[in-house]
Amino acid sequence: MNSPTASDSDLRVKSPSLRCFTPAKAAIAAPVYGALPEKAAHALAVLLPILGCGEEAAGLAFYDLADGEDPEAGNVLRRVAAEEQVHDGLIQALAAGLPAPPDQTRLRAMSRRFHLELGRGDSAIRLARIAALDSAVCLLLSRLLRPGTPLAGDAALAPVLRRIARDEARHVQITRELVISRMSETSLKIVGTMVRERLGALLVEASDAFEALSFDPHWLQTDVARLPAALYHA
Repeated sequence: MNSPTASDSDLRVKSPSLRCFTPAKAAIAAPVYGALPEKAAHALAVLLPILGCGEEAAGLAFYDLADGEDPEAGNVLRRVAAEEQVHDGLIQALAAGLPAPPDQTRLRAMSRRFHLELGRGDSAIRLARIAALDSAVCLLLSRLLRPGTPLAGDAALAPVLRRIARDEARHVQITRELVISRMSETSLKIVGTMVRERLGALLVEASDAFEALSFDPHWLQTDVARLPAALYHA
C-alpha cells in the first residue's frame, strides 16, 4: 500500500510523536506508506526512532553551534539545522506508516545519552563529532538502500531515505570544512574514532533489525565503528 511521500508543504497533524529531547508532540507530516514485507516493516519501525533521535539532536545542535560562529558560518549552520528538522519530520512520517515498534525505553535512553555526550565540549570538538556521526549515517543508509535490499525496492520509502542520505553527505562536507582548520588531523581522528566506536556499540543493540533489512550486523563493527581514514584530511 503506497501513498505520496510527504513534502515540506504537506504538513498536517496525524499521530503522536515520541521525542528524545523535546516534549512529545503531534507529527507534522502525513504518513508515508510503503510496501515492505512484514518482517522488514517491523525492523524499520525499530530503527527509525534511533535515527530520529539523531536528527532531532542534530537540529538542536546546529542551531546552538550557529550562535557561536561568524555570520557567514552561522547562516550555513542554521540552514543545516533547518534541513535536520525536515529530516526529523520525514522520519516521523515514515514511522507513522509502519507497525508500532516494541518497547524501546532502554534503547532510546542509550541513544539519548549518546547524543548528549556528543554535545559536550567546545564548538570544534562538537563539529568534529558531528562529521564522524553524519558520515556513519551516510554509510548506514547506503548499505540499507543498496540494490536488492527490501528498502531499495520500495517506491515510497526509498526516495525519502535517499533524500536524507544526500543531505547528510553535504552536511559532512560542511562540518569537516569548518573544523579541519581548528584542530590537528590527529586530534580530530581521536575525537571521531570515539564517536564511531560508541555508535557501533549502540547500534549492535538493534542488530536483529538491521539483519532483517539485509544489513549484515557484522558491518556495525567492521565499518560503522571505524572512522574513515581520510575524513579529516585537508
